[in-house]
Amino acid sequence: MSDDTLRQLARRAGIAPHWTDQTGADRDVSPDSLRAILRALDLHADSDAALRNSLALVESGSDATAASRFTTARVGGQVGLPLSAPAGTRFEVTLEGGSHRVVTSQEGFGGALMLPAFDEPGYHTVHTEDGAFTVATAPERCITFADLNGGAPGFGLAAQIYSLRTQGDGGIGNFAGVASLGRAAAARGADALAISPVHALYGAEAGHFSPYSPSTRLFYNPLHANPAAVLPEDMLLHVIAEAGLGDEMARLSALPQVDWLAATPLRQRLLRALFDALRSPGSAAEPARMEFERALAEASPLLKSHAIFEVLHAAQLRQGPKAWSWRNWDAPYRDPDSPEVAAFAAEHEDAVAYQIFLQWLTARSYGDAQRACREAGMKVGLIADLAIGMDGSGSHAWSRQHEVLGGLSIGAPPDYYSAEGQSWGLTTFSPRGLAASGFAPFIETLRASLRHVGGIRIDHVMGMSRLWLVPEGASALDGAYVTFPSETLFRLVALESWRHKAIVIGEDLGTLPDGFRDYLREQGVAGLRVLRFERIEHGYIAPEQWDAGAAALTSTHDLVSTAGWWAGADIEPADDGIDHEGVRAWERGILWGAFQQASVAQGERPAPQDTAPVVDAAVRYIARTPCTLKLLPIEDALGIETQPNVPGTTTEKPNWRHRLDGDASTLLDDEAVQRRLAYLGQPRKGDA
Repeated sequence: MSDDTLRQLARRAGIAPHWTDQTGADRDVSPDSLRAILRALDLHADSDAALRNSLALVESGSDATAASRFTTARVGGQVGLPLSAPAGTRFEVTLEGGSHRVVTSQEGFGGALMLPAFDEPGYHTVHTEDGAFTVATAPERCITFADLNGGAPGFGLAAQIYSLRTQGDGGIGNFAGVASLGRAAAARGADALAISPVHALYGAEAGHFSPYSPSTRLFYNPLHANPAAVLPEDMLLHVIAEAGLGDEMARLSALPQVDWLAATPLRQRLLRALFDALRSPGSAAEPARMEFERALAEASPLLKSHAIFEVLHAAQLRQGPKAWSWRNWDAPYRDPDSPEVAAFAAEHEDAVAYQIFLQWLTARSYGDAQRACREAGMKVGLIADLAIGMDGSGSHAWSRQHEVLGGLSIGAPPDYYSAEGQSWGLTTFSPRGLAASGFAPFIETLRASLRHVGGIRIDHVMGMSRLWLVPEGASALDGAYVTFPSETLFRLVALESWRHKAIVIGEDLGTLPDGFRDYLREQGVAGLRVLRFERIEHGYIAPEQWDAGAAALTSTHDLVSTAGWWAGADIEPADDGIDHEGVRAWERGILWGAFQQASVAQGERPAPQDTAPVVDAAVRYIARTPCTLKLLPIEDALGIETQPNVPGTTTEKPNWRHRLDGDASTLLDDEAVQRRLAYLGQPRKGDA
């Protein structure tokens, strides 16, 4: 087979056959990697005949837009349709709101059929002789915080849900803590509360608790449900007492870290007991029971598939750990539409209904927390976190196999932080599959994340433009960049932002293509500006020079907190010949000098253990920026040394396990915390 032809096919399919490493050296992607990535895109290249067929397919210009009868546009921009009709043809259009109009087509460039621009956003339907055609018409940009706040600046907090304590949480933070912290933050003047991902994980495997490795992003993690938001308190207390759960819940609640392996099954026992009590004759929560029964009867095919997967996955795992991935199941169970799966679901009808109950309860809890934030005065309320992908062994990859890139993992090429690159074990949507399906999976994912919030943070937002994809079993060095239809994806983000009146934040840290941050700004997507990353050769970028459209942060969940950094809590003994303590001492001097130059600190540099003045100065520094939205991690608001997650580690660190001291409702009561929040904004009138 000709490697030149293989590379030609790769380029036509959106795969870059070359890349530049962190030293500036050019690298070639191996033929084996190209073939593996092409295979995942359903373009086979394992023989000369297959290579020729795949090349002919992509060069034929097979129009996915025509096949899916879906396209996107911007308000004010002409709409091109892949239709055969002369200019001057009249078409009836149904706007998303239900109104009708008739438009006359025009002749576009190269004979393309063009329709006049739509003047309002929405999913509009063009009726043709061959059937309906959807035009997703996006506004010029996303809703921004400036739009919601009249151009005035504001701030929010960021917190990991599991870390928030409330009475009776059983050792895992839930939406009760989110609501409590939201009310307290709103009283101090906050307009937003950014939370960790709420995506569904695996109910049958308590050890799989990273919120960024979901089974599916379409549904929620029921461990974060707040039963008290939906069910009567006396019913909840009775169930806990009758099941004998109270003492163990109290013990786990008091631990300094989440014991996922103990707290998860205990929480599941409580939720199952609540389900049984709700459906028992003479239930004490009749209105809630009726509401759930309606939800059960109206459950979507997507929800039913997820529920069946959860029950089937648990059953398979009881046969052995090899069954973790559905790809290792017996053939009939690998097919979600098989008669055997249908028979299994019928046999386990009660267990499937329980899984739907969990999603109903969690969704209700989620909505209650958002309502609490908004009613307390927040302009935005909750900001959800959308993970970059999903686990290829999970619910989404099983139930929607044609939508995902099987056999590939999202990762990152080598850089100065990771010389071998990274492979995260997550998969994502196929760009070809998205186009063929009218981008339905992407739209569904956006809507699932936006349903109960006022904003969304898109993790690794560059992935909407290109992703580093690594063949299964290969080194991260053997990956390649694959292009995604960024303009279409960003149009859909803008449209869903407009429909939900929600702001959009994009995690744009790390190595980015030239101009990408400018592109985000044009889309109304707020990038992130993190203090420790805003470096120049001999110091830090002055606060007044930060990007006003970005969100300003002192730190992130993947960095040690400001207090921890200053104290050197992240420095461990290393046998690499580098004086890490000496390097940190020099870096402290640079940062303190930047604080002094910005007039947010004065006097001698504090000692490493004297962290409070440094945290205060860091908060004042981001407060001085023109960034319309400032987001303060709760760890920096409290001035603690915690780091929620250490990238590149799994069990070596207590990742995704730390818990905050004190009830979520009182975390902000300390005078030092109130002082830091006052740097960012004033308490609301009538609040202390």
